[in-house]
Amino acid sequence: MSKRQANPATPRKRASQVSAEPVPERVPRRGRGKAGARRREADFIVIGAGSGGVAAARRAAAHGARVILVERDAVGGTCVNRGCVPKKMLSYGAGLAAILSGCLSHTGAREDWGDAIVRVDAEVARLNVVYTERLQQAGVTLLHGEARLGAPGEVHVGDEILQARRILLATGAAPRRLPVPGGELACSSDDIFTWKSLPASLAVVGGGYIAVEQASILARFGVKVDLLVRGERLLPHFDHDLAAALHDALVAQGIRIHLNAEVTLLAAANGAVEVCYRPRGGTEGGNGNQGSGRTESLRAQAVLAAIGRVAHSDGLGLEALDVRRGTRGGIAVDRQLRTSVRGLYAVGDATDGPQLTPVAIAQGRWLADRLFGRRGDRADFDYIPFAVFCEPAIASVGLSEAAAAEAAGKAERIRTVVKRFVSLENRFGGSEQASLVKLVINARSGRVLGAHMMDGAAPEIIQAFAVALRLGVKEHHLETTVRLHPTVAEELFG
Repeated sequence: MSKRQANPATPRKRASQVSAEPVPERVPRRGRGKAGARRREADFIVIGAGSGGVAAARRAAAHGARVILVERDAVGGTCVNRGCVPKKMLSYGAGLAAILSGCLSHTGAREDWGDAIVRVDAEVARLNVVYTERLQQAGVTLLHGEARLGAPGEVHVGDEILQARRILLATGAAPRRLPVPGGELACSSDDIFTWKSLPASLAVVGGGYIAVEQASILARFGVKVDLLVRGERLLPHFDHDLAAALHDALVAQGIRIHLNAEVTLLAAANGAVEVCYRPRGGTEGGNGNQGSGRTESLRAQAVLAAIGRVAHSDGLGLEALDVRRGTRGGIAVDRQLRTSVRGLYAVGDATDGPQLTPVAIAQGRWLADRLFGRRGDRADFDYIPFAVFCEPAIASVGLSEAAAAEAAGKAERIRTVVKRFVSLENRFGGSEQASLVKLVINARSGRVLGAHMMDGAAPEIIQAFAVALRLGVKEHHLETTVRLHPTVAEELFG
């Protein structure tokens, strides 16, 4: 007998009323599985304890859901263990090492690497403990092991079969391997955090933010760095003025940048690695050589492949369930973060969306709110701030000049304000390195469409400026706002 048959007086509810209420738990019935396999039931199974998975698991548990979180590696994912946190700590260490080596002749930046790694490892270990404790306090069951999707609503972990109506894939991404002969000789950005000592020279393959960050960090630790970029410029998704300014800054620091350089072969050569590359035409930045079309080479003690990251989905059993993929190889999801399989969701780097920790966290929390609590507010992904933690740092929010002109239809509908200046910090240190501020403005309305900066303080400033863009800030608002002086931020205000 159904609940409605037992209580016929229960009023019928509209569909809109039902969809707005918290979703009640409906535990799937036990099925027939492997002989002797232990079965465990939950409301929500999350695969991957990175930023998105942890955020979703904790939020769902806070709504009263029974949550099982499965992770095969360390809790915290790439961000905590091999990405944002250790990278930025190394960037701080590289900056301090560069300052000390410039001030004290007996201090060598490369000798400071061991101390930096000890500090990074200690912080990562601390965060692992913090994440685990917070999950336990939230009531999340944490399982360590390899997870694989079985039948719909089932996840296999070792000899256990987990069952839930809702399953989240938050498995993150992994470094893309260099697809050339000898590509196995190259290390990845993950490997750098395991180095106990530094090579004397390094060839970095790639022109994106990971390649630029690692090149900048290691160069400040005293490594001779060659940066081989397949495209015509660094950071193709950033504003062209910002990328050009950073290119010049990196070259001034001694990094040799080879543009239009397509790596074709890596080969071991007497304890070093020979990198063969073919110029694709144009001028190579940093050394002034014209692309000749013939294969050229350079030698380095180590090679870092930083050519992007791919969604981590090997061994999950996606093919058996016919989970649809996106154009870039990630798991395809709709606006509700649903995959092509009913009850299966995906967030963060596992999808084709922006591979950023805050995006994964916002997606995970919103999904948990929608599934197990009241409808949460969706984050505004139109104004995502981006930063590259190199030296000097760059940061951006909103539209680049090229993107704004394309959106407007005509370049004359867009106006830009560009300022270059040497900060007091650099002047005190005896550096003539210029900072850059660029605003992209709607020429008719005066609304600011994008803000782009190069300066050590740029990431912190752009975070606040993202709010201003969301609220529709106009140029005259900036011009009539009292500045805080003396600061780098005041350059944004006219």
